[in-house]
Amino acid sequence: MSAIAGLFALLPGWLWAGLLAASVLNGCWVEHQRDGAKNDLHELQAATAKAESARMQVALLANANFRKFEHQQAAAAAELEHANQVRKQAAEGVDRSNRDDVDRLRRDVARLDAVARSGGLPSAAAYPRELAASRRAAENARRLFLACTAEYQDLASGAQRDAIDLGTGVSYSELVQTPAPKGDGAPP
Repeated sequence: MSAIAGLFALLPGWLWAGLLAASVLNGCWVEHQRDGAKNDLHELQAATAKAESARMQVALLANANFRKFEHQQAAAAAELEHANQVRKQAAEGVDRSNRDDVDRLRRDVARLDAVARSGGLPSAAAYPRELAASRRAAENARRLFLACTAEYQDLASGAQRDAIDLGTGVSYSELVQTPAPKGDGAPP
C-alpha cells in the first residue's frame, strides 16, 4: 500500500485530477458514440422493415393483378371455345347438308343412268342438260367444301395460337408467383 501511496506522491494532485477528468470525458465520449451507433442501427432496421413491407405489398399487388389477368384470359379462352363449338356445330350442319347434296347428286346420276340404259343409251351423257345441271351442283358442293376446309384450318390455327398463349401464361405464372405472406408479420 505504501508503494501505491508513494506513486501518488510522485505526481502532483492537479495532474491526477486532469487524468481523472480525461478518463471520465473519454468514458462519456465512448458511451455517446455507442448510443449513436445503437440509434443508427434501430433506424436502419426500421427502414429495412419498411422497405420489406413495401416490397411485400408490391408483390401482393403484382400477384393479384396476375390472378386477375389469368381470370380474364380464362374467360376469353372459354368464350373462344364456346364460339369454336358454335362454329363447329354450324359447320357440321353444312357438312351434313353437303353430304345430302352429294348423295342426291349420286341418286340423280344413277337415275339418269337407269333412264339412259332403258332407252338403249350407254350412260347419262346422252342427256347433256341434266348432266350440266348435275355438274354445276357438284361444282357448288366442291366450292362449299373448300370454303369449309379453309374455315376449319383457320379454327385449328387459332386454337393452336390459344394453346401457345395459355402455355406461355402458365409458365409466366409459375415464374412470378410469390408465396402468401405469413400472418405473424415475420418475413418469410
